[in-house]
Amino acid sequence: MVSATTHIKPKRRPPVLALIQRISGLLGSVSPTAAAFVLARLFTTPRRHKLSPQEKSWLATSAARPLTLKAGAQIPVYDWRPVGQHCGARGQAVLPTILLVHGMSGRAGQLGGFAAPLVEAGFRVVAFDAPGHGAAAGRRSSLPEMLWVTEEVATHLGPLAGIVAHSNGAAATVAALARGLKVDRVALLAPPTDLELYLGKIARLLGFGEKVARGAQKRLERRYGVPFKALRGTDLAPGLSQPALIVHDNGDRVVPASEGRALAESWPGARLHVTAGLGHGRILRDGTVIAAVVDHLMPAANARPVE
Repeated sequence: MVSATTHIKPKRRPPVLALIQRISGLLGSVSPTAAAFVLARLFTTPRRHKLSPQEKSWLATSAARPLTLKAGAQIPVYDWRPVGQHCGARGQAVLPTILLVHGMSGRAGQLGGFAAPLVEAGFRVVAFDAPGHGAAAGRRSSLPEMLWVTEEVATHLGPLAGIVAHSNGAAATVAALARGLKVDRVALLAPPTDLELYLGKIARLLGFGEKVARGAQKRLERRYGVPFKALRGTDLAPGLSQPALIVHDNGDRVVPASEGRALAESWPGARLHVTAGLGHGRILRDGTVIAAVVDHLMPAANARPVE
């Protein structure tokens, strides 16, 4: 009798990753300090990706202009408003503003699918490329830096009706809210909650040990002057009052859905929307997700007084 048992072969590592892991392991054993430097550098170096044709189309409908940050760097800012509303007003009423915040190795164009539906709902929509991302200059980035640039752009725009943020941008938004950023409502997509856990995950993927990961963390905390624990979303969320929609996909391989659930459970009154089959990136282009986000933000538009 022939057995029907199926033998599943373990998934093989890509050759390049296997080579990186061998080199990282060797470096970690020879010089943990040097390995920590390399890991910290890799962890704060975003990858740049070409805009898709759809992203180019979305950005082409915006008014783009540079914004000079306090540190002197310029970043591109993209502004969507109803046709003919050049001053961001509907008659004499100032349009409520929604800020879109991308994640690590992301760009403004990724969130362009939210622009038209939000404009149609009565909002002015603004996005930006953070330093080291998209069309902005720079080579390095981090959660603290994303926090600071988000705060600066938000201050430049004035009171915000809402924020839609993805991944690292969502973590930065949570930290900014805890520091007093004024926003009526927020929608967070695939939000990570613990930078230390994420660094550990990247370290293991690249073949670095726990000692090297701890060294990289200490190096980054010194560089930015912010302890990782001060950015832990589940510790910050209990003190937040903004109505929050948290959207996470069960199949997200970058940020596990358990982190979105934990954040929602920690945030008073937060609502969790779980998807399937969208992963970490496609969640930004899904029509059902976009509609849920617009619906969540609508009260912020209706609550704005006519001036």
